[in-house]
Amino acid sequence: MTCTHVTLPGGLHAIVCARGHAKVKRCSCGRVGTLLCDWKVGNGKTCDKPVCDKCADHVAEDKDLCQVHSKAFSQWKAHRS
Repeated sequence: MTCTHVTLPGGLHAIVCARGHAKVKRCSCGRVGTLLCDWKVGNGKTCDKPVCDKCADHVAEDKDLCQVHSKAFSQWKAHRS
Protein backbone atom coordinates (compact mmCIF):
# COMPACT_ATOMS: atom_id res chain seq x y z
CA MET A 1 0.00 0.00 0.00
CA THR A 2 1.33 3.43 -0.98
CA CYS A 3 0.79 6.27 1.47
CA THR A 4 1.36 9.97 0.90
CA HIS A 5 1.51 12.76 3.48
CA VAL A 6 -0.61 15.72 2.35
CA THR A 7 -0.85 19.22 3.80
CA LEU A 8 -4.39 20.53 3.48
CA PRO A 9 -5.53 24.17 3.36
CA GLY A 10 -5.48 25.65 6.84
CA GLY A 11 -2.37 23.68 7.82
CA LEU A 12 -4.07 20.38 8.54
CA HIS A 13 -2.22 17.20 7.61
CA ALA A 14 -3.55 13.92 6.26
CA ILE A 15 -2.15 10.58 5.20
CA VAL A 16 -3.72 9.22 2.04
CA CYS A 17 -3.18 5.54 1.28
CA ALA A 18 -4.02 3.54 -1.84
CA ARG A 19 -3.31 0.10 -3.19
CA GLY A 20 -0.79 0.01 -5.99
CA HIS A 21 1.12 3.03 -7.09
CA ALA A 22 -1.19 6.02 -7.19
CA LYS A 23 0.16 8.83 -9.35
CA VAL A 24 0.65 11.87 -7.15
CA LYS A 25 -0.21 15.12 -8.90
CA ARG A 26 2.42 17.77 -8.29
CA CYS A 27 2.40 21.54 -8.38
CA SER A 28 4.93 23.21 -10.69
CA CYS A 29 7.06 23.90 -7.57
CA GLY A 30 7.30 20.14 -6.85
CA ARG A 31 4.97 20.01 -3.84
CA VAL A 32 1.88 17.82 -3.84
CA GLY A 33 -0.90 19.61 -5.73
CA THR A 34 -3.77 19.51 -3.23
CA LEU A 35 -5.85 21.97 -5.29
CA LEU A 36 -6.88 22.25 -8.94
CA CYS A 37 -6.92 25.48 -10.95
CA ASP A 38 -10.49 26.74 -11.39
CA TRP A 39 -9.85 28.94 -14.46
CA LYS A 40 -12.57 28.38 -17.05
CA VAL A 41 -11.17 27.11 -20.37
CA GLY A 42 -14.46 26.66 -22.25
CA ASN A 43 -17.09 23.99 -22.83
CA GLY A 44 -17.86 23.97 -19.09
CA LYS A 45 -14.33 22.81 -18.24
CA THR A 46 -11.64 24.25 -16.00
CA CYS A 47 -7.83 24.18 -16.24
CA ASP A 48 -7.51 21.61 -13.42
CA LYS A 49 -3.72 22.00 -13.24
CA PRO A 50 -2.56 20.70 -9.82
CA VAL A 51 -1.40 23.51 -7.55
CA CYS A 52 -0.22 23.48 -3.92
CA ASP A 53 -1.76 25.73 -1.27
CA LYS A 54 1.38 27.88 -1.15
CA CYS A 55 1.46 28.62 -4.90
CA ALA A 56 -2.30 28.91 -5.45
CA ASP A 57 -3.89 32.32 -5.82
CA HIS A 58 -7.04 32.09 -3.68
CA VAL A 59 -9.26 34.58 -5.56
CA ALA A 60 -12.58 33.69 -3.93
CA GLU A 61 -14.01 31.10 -1.58
CA ASP A 62 -13.27 27.69 -3.10
CA LYS A 63 -11.73 29.34 -6.22
CA ASP A 64 -8.02 28.83 -6.73
CA LEU A 65 -5.81 29.68 -9.69
CA CYS A 66 -2.45 28.35 -10.87
CA GLN A 67 0.33 30.90 -11.41
CA VAL A 68 -0.30 31.20 -15.17
CA HIS A 69 -4.00 31.89 -14.74
CA SER A 70 -3.41 34.15 -11.74
CA LYS A 71 -1.44 36.44 -14.10
CA ALA A 72 -4.23 36.26 -16.70
CA PHE A 73 -6.79 37.14 -13.99
CA SER A 74 -4.69 40.14 -12.88
CA GLN A 75 -4.46 41.37 -16.49
CA TRP A 76 -8.22 40.91 -16.93
CA LYS A 77 -8.90 42.95 -13.78
CA ALA A 78 -6.50 45.72 -14.92
CA HIS A 79 -8.21 46.05 -18.33
CA ARG A 80 -11.63 46.04 -16.69
CA SER A 81 -10.87 49.18 -14.66
